[in-house]
Parts: sequence; C-alpha cells; structure tokens
Amino acid sequence: MLMSKTRGMLIVSLLCSSVLLQACGNDGEKTEKAEIKPAPKLTNDATTYAHEAWTFINRVDGLVYKKQLDLIDEQVRKPARKLSTDWRINVKMTDSVTEGKYALCRKALTSLEIWARETMEQSSTVAQKQADYERDKQQCKGAIEHPQLGNTDPKKIGV
Repeated sequence: MLMSKTRGMLIVSLLCSSVLLQACGNDGEKTEKAEIKPAPKLTNDATTYAHEAWTFINRVDGLVYKKQLDLIDEQVRKPARKLSTDWRINVKMTDSVTEGKYALCRKALTSLEIWARETMEQSSTVAQKQADYERDKQQCKGAIEHPQLGNTDPKKIGV
C-alpha cells in the first residue's frame, strides 16, 4: 500500500513538474519555429562557377564603369570575393587542374574585384586595372562560347 502511494505521488509530482516547466517556458508569446532551409547544393564543376561568374560580371561591372562608389563594395566586391572563394573551395584540386579555360573566368572575377577596389580608392592604377579586367573578361567570354575548351572530364585525361 505504501509503495503504491509513493508511486502515485511520484507520478503526480512528475506530471506537475512537466506542466510547470511548460508553463514557465511560455511567456504568453508564441514561440517562432526555426525556419529550416535546404543546404546549398555544392558542385565541384568549374562549368557552373564559370557561368555564374560570367553572369555576375556582366550584371555588375556597369557599377564600376559608372564609378558608383556607394554600391561597389556591397554589390561588386563582396559578392565577387564570395563567388571566387566558393569556387576555390568547392572545385577540388584535382578538378581545378582540369578546369581548363574556365579558370579565365575566375581570373576575370578577381580582376573585376581588383578594379573595383582601385576605383573606390581612386588609385593611379585604375586605368591599368580596368584594361586588365577587360582583357580577362574577353578571355572568359571565349571560354564560355567554346565549352569544349573548358572543363575536361578527369576520367578522360590521358586517354
């Protein structure tokens, strides 16, 4: 009998504790559920990054040409560095050796970022950095227009 009373009191205590804990955690406000987003799809294909770089540089280089200094850092430099970093991280070293002419698009991306920085700083080398970028952009365009020169399947090397 004593055992069943103790057991009953233990059950009641546990139930009361759980109700109190739930009540304490609820301040009358609805708790927001954390939004679960799918992970970004990573690729080790230089083709994907080359096309992203080509689209990006064509979308934003006008800001640098127009010397829109208030927009260059956030809309050109930071995204260019992020895309370039992602490219370097996600395209494996063994694949990056085989990225062929698509590496020219990464170079154009870097040149754009350098030209943008020099423009913001009003450096004396802005004209040279712009010329470097325009050369690199044309080389990237050639790689995009001739995909057979771009990414090479690592399995076909040496065949």
